[in-house]
Formats: sequence, structure tokens, C-alpha cells
Amino acid sequence: MSRERGATLIVSLIVLLVLTLIGVAGMNTSVMQERMAVNSQNSNRAFQAAESTVRSLMDDVYANDLTVLRQSMQNSSGKSDRTNITIDPGNGVSGSYQARYLGEVIITSGSSMDANESSNQLKGFRYELEGEASVANTGASARVFKGIEYY
Repeated sequence: MSRERGATLIVSLIVLLVLTLIGVAGMNTSVMQERMAVNSQNSNRAFQAAESTVRSLMDDVYANDLTVLRQSMQNSSGKSDRTNITIDPGNGVSGSYQARYLGEVIITSGSSMDANESSNQLKGFRYELEGEASVANTGASARVFKGIEYY
């Protein structure tokens, strides 16, 4: 009967080892899920920041500040200089925007865009607006494009 007591100890230790391994595996899984959630959140923040940079440029255009658009037309590359803006300095979110000139658009007479009744053509200009943003120390970044026509 005294031999059976040692067997119980060994079985108990094996069960404890298995439970410990299950617990460690569960902790590793939850840490990985937390990292994935943080990465997803940082990617979303970078995307929203990139959208904000393009919106900032659009706000300038709507306020008739056409400096960036004119600059893109005058540069031989067709691109304006990149303008840096700070979006959320407390969280290290920064971005930039630039415009690229794509060419003229000519609207013929009879179009609803024909503002001058005596003219048979109305000129417009096409641009591609690019916004880029990144979140510091995370590696998360995003770039968005928006096409516009300005008449």
C-alpha cells in the first residue's frame, strides 16, 4: 500500500504540468490578440489621419486658396510640393498632402456646366489629391487619393 502514494504524487504533478501548459498557451493567445487589435487600431488611425490631410487641402480649395493647385500646374513634374501637417501631436500622428495636375477638361456647349452662354467651351482642370499619414513608433501608415475637377 505504501507504493501507491508515490504514484498519486506523479499523476498529480503531470496533471499540474498539463494545466500550466494550457494556461501559458491561453496567455500567449490573448497577448497575440491584443497586439492584433492594437495594430488594427493604429492602421485605422493612420487611415483617418490621411483622410484628414486630404480634407484639409479640400478646405483650402473651397476657401479659394488655390496655391497648391497652381503650384502643381507650374512644376514640370506636375506635382506640388508636399505640405506637412501635424494632426495629433500628443499621439504622434502626422501627415502631409500634395496635388498632382492631370490636365484640362473641356466641356462643350449644351452641358449643364456651360456657364457662359456666348462661349462654346468651358475649361476645367483635373487634379489628383494625395494624403499620407503615419503614427509614430508603430509602423502604421496610410495613403489616400482623391480626384477632383476644378472649373
